[in-house]
Amino acid sequence: MVSEISSLRRRHVVSALALTPLLAVAQKNGWPDKPVRFIVGWPPGGSADVVARLLAEQLGRRIGQAVIVENRPGASGRIGAQQVARADPDGYTLLFGAPSELTIAAATVVSLPYDPFKDLQPVTQVVSGAFMLVVDARFAPSTVAELVSYAKANPGTLNYASYGNNTTNHIYGAQFCAAAGIQAAHVPYKGGAPAWNDLMAGQIQFMFDNSAVLMPLVRAGKFKALAVLSPERIRLSPGTPTMTEAGYPDIGMKSWLGLLAPAKTPANIVKALHDEVAVVLAAPDFARQLDERGMPVHSSTPAEFAQVLRSETAALKTLVQKLGLKLE
Repeated sequence: MVSEISSLRRRHVVSALALTPLLAVAQKNGWPDKPVRFIVGWPPGGSADVVARLLAEQLGRRIGQAVIVENRPGASGRIGAQQVARADPDGYTLLFGAPSELTIAAATVVSLPYDPFKDLQPVTQVVSGAFMLVVDARFAPSTVAELVSYAKANPGTLNYASYGNNTTNHIYGAQFCAAAGIQAAHVPYKGGAPAWNDLMAGQIQFMFDNSAVLMPLVRAGKFKALAVLSPERIRLSPGTPTMTEAGYPDIGMKSWLGLLAPAKTPANIVKALHDEVAVVLAAPDFARQLDERGMPVHSSTPAEFAQVLRSETAALKTLVQKLGLKLE
């Protein structure tokens, strides 16, 4: 992580040096002269909400205005994304977004009320992360192999949770079932807390979710972590094997969270936003806070973030077709 922080600091030294002039240019157009809002399309307590609040506090200090996090949950994050897509392009209403309402929605929702590529302007990625496969602590299987064996010995008895149809954890669950050759019913929820409660109650047997929000429950003895969806084991849970180690190398895609503005937001405001956030992300203390939560900093330029959105959407369209998931 030290090398990652050093790399980020080197990468954004120019941005840091240019920060004051850029913000001054934006301020000539009156920005920011009032509070900025981060719209999160998910309930409080999830990974998007946690990171958004950490960033909002530090960004507010830099720009001299409050940055307020507003939760607009529903429709797998799409209600919040739609609100930002229709907001005035003035730099005061921003989406703190995840794949579910952006790339996954573009690949799975036929009548999406906004176009992630035409109605939203990428500003920067903020963090990357690793999803984790967990089961209730009282459930017999303690490894991926044992879970697969149990599912095959008890067909039609397993359920897995997600945050809604065609969300990240729904797709990962469907991928896993297909790769392992097992049957499990998908049960969609409106957020993490209700899904976790049912997992602890034994109504759900397994789920995939961000390791950052699951690890407190794992440490508390509520869940057992069976595997992480990352190329390498993660610092947050070094004893948990990767899905590749467990024999399933093709499950999941890289997880991330990022900041987007409404389309047609003035370029100088997008630039100032990007560079202000970049300085926050490059601060060692802030990067450490995120790393300790299992969500390492992953800053990018607007162009780089746009390319991630395009390439991931194309890959998801192929995957959704392969899995036979129903389009909404």
